[in-house]
Amino acid sequence: MNKFRCVSIGILAFVMLTGLVASSEAVVEKQNPAGMPNQMLGMPDQMPTPNFTKLEITPQDGNLRMQPGESKEIKVRIKNMEDKAVSVKPRTIFDPYGPNIGFDISIKPESEKIPAGDSQNFTIEVNAPSHATSGVYSVQIAFTDETWPIPPTPYPNPPTYAHVFKLNIFIYIEPKIQIAPQNIYDSLQAGEEYDYEIKLKNIGNESIKIDPTLSNEFYGPMPAAFTSDAITISAPSKVPAGATEIVKVHVDVPKDSRGFFYGSINLNIDDPSFRDYGGGIVSLSFNVWRQPTEAFVKSFSMKEDAPLTIDVSSGYPTYQYGMGTNKKQPSFQTNLIGPDGKVDLKLTKTVIKGGVSMGSEMPPWEIDSKNIYQESSVQLTETYTANGSKGQWKLKVLPNNTERFDYSITIGE
Repeated sequence: MNKFRCVSIGILAFVMLTGLVASSEAVVEKQNPAGMPNQMLGMPDQMPTPNFTKLEITPQDGNLRMQPGESKEIKVRIKNMEDKAVSVKPRTIFDPYGPNIGFDISIKPESEKIPAGDSQNFTIEVNAPSHATSGVYSVQIAFTDETWPIPPTPYPNPPTYAHVFKLNIFIYIEPKIQIAPQNIYDSLQAGEEYDYEIKLKNIGNESIKIDPTLSNEFYGPMPAAFTSDAITISAPSKVPAGATEIVKVHVDVPKDSRGFFYGSINLNIDDPSFRDYGGGIVSLSFNVWRQPTEAFVKSFSMKEDAPLTIDVSSGYPTYQYGMGTNKKQPSFQTNLIGPDGKVDLKLTKTVIKGGVSMGSEMPPWEIDSKNIYQESSVQLTETYTANGSKGQWKLKVLPNNTERFDYSITIGE
């Protein structure tokens, strides 16, 4: 074979191969107008994309939140995008690898022939069994028998339907015990003792066991203000049906402690409704500080005689100092020293400011109706006046029951 003939055959083979590839690509493009590679659809590269019936499903997925024994409905619209009538017969497909607790699902109409360009609404009724446990359950409603081709695998694969509505069913069990409060946060003074109460109301028909335990879960670069040994929990072993019981929390703050303590109390409520709630958790957040014994001193000077106005305000924290029986109001010991000694201060105005929530921590907050109002913060402002004179002055403030305070000194009218 001469050299020219070899080259001619090579060119001819290349042209034929190029034409074959182009033809193959044209077929894939025609069958898969979206242009998605077959690999992305879970099929081998040489497997053609099926020519599915054109149906529009609205919505394509949905969620239902249900309790055991409850029934709910959800609607789905199917639009026929073909130029001919299409028969639709929905069927329920449960996840073969997921839990199935016996949902009763019915679909109406059971079948329908949808004319070209028309739409049909389907109503899906879901009945949760009374013995259902909390969790998330997935189900698909397939409206046709058309499926995606499955590539050969060494293990069996369930069919993947082309026209499906995906439904997630969230089963939750209403808690039988109401907890108040669910958070205990406070400013504690070193060397003092504090008492708190957690009220548990059983709204069920059976007695429920509890076993509260303390968990110290401090996170941060600094060690906790004190150890869990400083906290004592007293509680009954059960909450009778329809009754309210008290879990008592006693905190004996060590004298040498300072800083923060974060932890939680696990009530260990023996009820399936609390399976997703960790057994009932009450968080603890304490800020430990020490009451100062020496007054804060601010020095200032007056260039001439003039009236003085002194304002002292307690800090306005996110929570007030003390909760429940430990509640204490802030106060100040305020003194003014002038060039000639101590000056009489006249208290001319007192402002008490606070923030109140309507039990937003837990719905419903009806364990005790008087506790529906929760005072979350309090601020005290005192205004004093005095006759000032030229010279050096000192303002002395000893705060009580407040972590911080603000002051202002106004010279002149």
